[in-house]
Amino acid sequence: MGASVGKDGPMADINVTPLIDVVLVLLVVFMVITPLLSSGLPVDLPQATSSDAEKEGGQHVVVSITKDGEMAVGQETFEDESALALAVSEELIQGEQSADRKVLVKADRDVRYGDARKVIDAIAGRNVPALYFATSKEE
Repeated sequence: MGASVGKDGPMADINVTPLIDVVLVLLVVFMVITPLLSSGLPVDLPQATSSDAEKEGGQHVVVSITKDGEMAVGQETFEDESALALAVSEELIQGEQSADRKVLVKADRDVRYGDARKVIDAIAGRNVPALYFATSKEE
């Protein structure tokens, strides 16, 4: 390990084993973390014929509405729309790039329109810069 002295002078051998170990550990870490990057509660999204692709990882405040009526900002659940809207406002203010952050609403396909509309109205009343709806691509 390190340098050895040969007949032509000192020779440096590079030991790549620690480098390979570090790279493999990083690979395993990324493989484990990648499925956890989707935020919000698991919902069955409605299908759309056309949509714009947006990455979900971190730049949006994700609001989820399940078919059971459960509402959440990220993984934190709320009982009523006003508490949810307040949490969305706090998330937007706490963000480093708050002017660029958007609110992404992930509503289950079985959620009644009136229930989703109450949540949207509560969020829109908080001067949200942009509000987007998540859909899945039509197969």
